[in-house]
Amino acid sequence: MSGRLPSEFSDLEPWVEWALPTMAERSARRQASSMDQLQAFYDAMLPRMEAVLAHLAGIAVGDGDPENARLLDLTKSLAEIAPAVELFGEPTISYGYEVSRFTADPE
Repeated sequence: MSGRLPSEFSDLEPWVEWALPTMAERSARRQASSMDQLQAFYDAMLPRMEAVLAHLAGIAVGDGDPENARLLDLTKSLAEIAPAVELFGEPTISYGYEVSRFTADPE
């Protein structure tokens, strides 16, 4: 592997800026994006998900490979934006609480 993603996913390299490691970062990116931007990312990622998930299923969690970590983070970003694209039709979605207030317990 060489690059920012595993070589078999080089077609997703233009989207690597969506490889954000935290829920807060992914949520903020979704909210700051237009629906056209979200739709473009969704359209690029969704057809590749079967291969992405098969690849990720074959590696150990926390394997230390930054390319695999970025691919996993891209997958999480797709999960973050999918409700906006599929259900809400807008970047700001409400789950009944202010998402930016959510923090993960480090323990």
